[in-house]
Amino acid sequence: MDLSNCQDWMSSLPEQLWDIPLTDLAIPGSHDAMSYCLDINSPLVRSESDFLRIMDGLFYCLTRPTIFKWSTTQVQCLA
Repeated sequence: MDLSNCQDWMSSLPEQLWDIPLTDLAIPGSHDAMSYCLDINSPLVRSESDFLRIMDGLFYCLTRPTIFKWSTTQVQCLA
């Protein structure tokens, strides 16, 4: 596979993968695309654990920088 131009990489899939549903393929990408817009004051989502929300309420100055650091893995816009 030619890796010099990856914008059309799916057209280069081996023939044995053509009929496999997309849901069964491992597709490269970012698990947290668009996380560049997070900031230290971004709210926790409802699905976060109760423990994390309690810790955030008690130790905001410690938990927020940690959550922010773990959540943000890209610093630039995709556009």
